[in-house]
Amino acid sequence: MKNVKKINKFDIAIISIIIAIIVIDQISKIIIQKVGNINIEQNTYSISEEDPNSGMMYIVTNLIIIVIIIRFMLSQNQFIDKVLKVFLSFIIAGGISNLIDRIVRGYVLEWINISKIDWLPMFNIADILVLVGWILVVGKFTYFTAKELRRKTEK
Repeated sequence: MKNVKKINKFDIAIISIIIAIIVIDQISKIIIQKVGNINIEQNTYSISEEDPNSGMMYIVTNLIIIVIIIRFMLSQNQFIDKVLKVFLSFIIAGGISNLIDRIVRGYVLEWINISKIDWLPMFNIADILVLVGWILVVGKFTYFTAKELRRKTEK
């Protein structure tokens, strides 16, 4: 019989965070579409004009990244701390929510626009969480690496 791992309370909290973020992002997109007077953008993420179905590559890439992160969290569960799990859950939740858009709508609904910054594209709550999640993960790894380097040089 395989060694079955029990789900602890924190893991349930992480799953709850992921579900809550997905629900909030999807509800916000539904509300924005119904309001109608807010500028929205439909990003199909097509790679080329000649092949409009090339957006499937984004779906597959999204799935691969989500699976890799989940697999990392499960396989390294005993080695990663709770803070890193929360950061990774932001990435997973945002990725899943945008993946839902790509599969269900055929595009990702972008509705947040900072009009004073012309070069900044429109985005949504999921995009924010993915970006913030990656920044925090990189920051966490950078901090850990610097701490380990200091520890090794002190020896």
